[in-house]
Amino acid sequence: MGRVLGPWGVAGWVRVEPLTDRPERFLRLEQVRFRPAAGRPLRSVRVRDVQVQGIQVRLAFSGVETREEALELANGLLQVPAAEAEPLPEGRYYRFQLLGLEVWTVPEGRRLGRVVEVLETGANDVLVVQREEGGEVLLPALRQVVRRVDLDAGRLEAELLPGLEEATGRADARRRDHPLP
Repeated sequence: MGRVLGPWGVAGWVRVEPLTDRPERFLRLEQVRFRPAAGRPLRSVRVRDVQVQGIQVRLAFSGVETREEALELANGLLQVPAAEAEPLPEGRYYRFQLLGLEVWTVPEGRRLGRVVEVLETGANDVLVVQREEGGEVLLPALRQVVRRVDLDAGRLEAELLPGLEEATGRADARRRDHPLP
């Protein structure tokens, strides 16, 4: 839900880049999972204090009391367990929910591949589908393309637009945790 940018002040606070459309969610945090940038294991940290002003977020964690300790958290990711994610309206999904889904074409019923990444492009998200025979297909996350998502079955049904399957390459875009339209 956020990335630690670095220290803020001298008392152990950190600046956070929200990776959510609702920065006010940080105000309700009591505990968060912290994934360090350096490949160290995921750990839970208790949130001591929060300041949210618009899209600016600053956090203080228990056990982080100095600027130097806060600096060690830079570039780490803040996560919440999937079970604690805010419920979404029907027909909307978090990006993490789409990862791993098998993609089937409609009306043909042909297995296209598996969603391995979700890219944010500005206009709409793009699902990166890894094909079994190699290569990728980039599917725009639009209602006219993504026809049905069944999370319980691990399946996404897509109607391919002409020429879409032949597209190659990928956009360089930031991933975020806000829901798809």
